[in-house]
Parts: sequence; structure tokens; C-alpha cells
Amino acid sequence: MIRLGRGKWKGHILRPSSNLCRPTSSLLRAALMDIAGRNHIDSAIVWDFCAGSGAVGLEALSWGASHCVFIDRNPRSALFIRDFLTKHDANDNATVITGDFKDYINRLNSLPDVVFIDPPYRYTRLYEWIDLLQWNSILSSDGIVFVECGSETVLQKEWSRRKYGDSYLNWKRMKDVR
Repeated sequence: MIRLGRGKWKGHILRPSSNLCRPTSSLLRAALMDIAGRNHIDSAIVWDFCAGSGAVGLEALSWGASHCVFIDRNPRSALFIRDFLTKHDANDNATVITGDFKDYINRLNSLPDVVFIDPPYRYTRLYEWIDLLQWNSILSSDGIVFVECGSETVLQKEWSRRKYGDSYLNWKRMKDVR
């Protein structure tokens, strides 16, 4: 069970099937929103990659983001997110894609303000790829990228890092690395 903690959908419970994803904890989602800040989320373009239940992107939309792109390889995850958006009349505020987020980044047709990526912890090469990306050419000028990972994963380049339960939240703001 996943409970949205902020905004217009505060208290809404998401009930994805147990084999759909490893959900981002409410503690980590709250920390992400606090680090980004209300002013940064409001009217933002958000990307939620390896979206699973979509809780992070849905929380951002609930808090006032203007648009969220959800990407997950699992078609059941995409369907779960689409169902939520349809039930809450929010399809116009989102794009839901079944596929690989690396392909989406390579096609880059808009600059997001906030990116959240939560790959399976065992995909160490994917974390290495994320670490090597030139985020300053992908994000808006004051954008921020967040990456959730397990304890064995350490991102190298200019990342802030905090532990929340069994997970770590890594982030960097573009204004700090330009």
C-alpha cells in the first residue's frame, strides 16, 4: 500500500500488485519533495523513470507539477499509472510510456525541471550510465535530478546523498554544477 502524502491527492492510497515494483518509501518521497521545494515542483515538468507505481510522479502532479512523463519497462506499471490518471481526470497532465528511459533521453524534446530515477538496485551499469550523463544539457537551468539506490551503489560526480530507511536518495542541482 502506498499513500500519497501531499497536494490534491493527499491521503489517496495506491494499491499496485505486490510483484509490480519496489515502491519508493513515503519517507524518501517526502524528502525528495522537501529537497526540491514547493516552488520548484509547482508548474514543473517532471520525469519519473523506472516509475513502477508512479508514486513519485503522481505526488509531484498532486503538488502542482504541470506535466509528468512516466516511463517503465513493465506494461502493467504503465497501465496502473494510466488507470489512476484516468480516474482522476489527469491524462492531459501526463505522458505514460512503456519502454526504456534511455531512449527517451536520447530523443530529448523538452527540458525537465525535476527528474526522478529509481532503477532496480542490482542494475549497477545503469547507475554508472546515469552518473556519466551530462545532466546540465538535459535539465532546465535550475533543474534537479534525483536517483534512488541501495547501499552498494555510489554515484561519483557531484551528488548529494542521504539515507532513508534501506534506500539512499542522491541528487544534484544544475545551478550547483554549471
